[in-house]
Amino acid sequence: MPTPTTAFADAAAKYGNVDAQDIEAVQNWFTEVLPTLPPEVIEQVLHDLLERDGEIPERAVIPVYPKRAPLPSLGSSPHVDAPFFAEPWSRLLRSIASRLRKPR
Repeated sequence: MPTPTTAFADAAAKYGNVDAQDIEAVQNWFTEVLPTLPPEVIEQVLHDLLERDGEIPERAVIPVYPKRAPLPSLGSSPHVDAPFFAEPWSRLLRSIASRLRKPR
């Protein structure tokens, strides 16, 4: 089991005085502030996170996607043709299903 999100939130609160319930502030602390800290602090944060690896979270943290992460939409995904043999089978199954639904 991976390190729970709550461990990251708690580390940001402990080392950065960040509200552990504000997941966006936690993410910002890890991406913007943590890399600027002295190596000893970064190592201690890593140590704290590794100590909690596999821990079952004691509370829920609402997951959010980072605002700067470009998430593609389904509309921007490229079109993929159906596999060669899929369409004939699909038509055959629809034909059989429609015949079964017709009253005799």
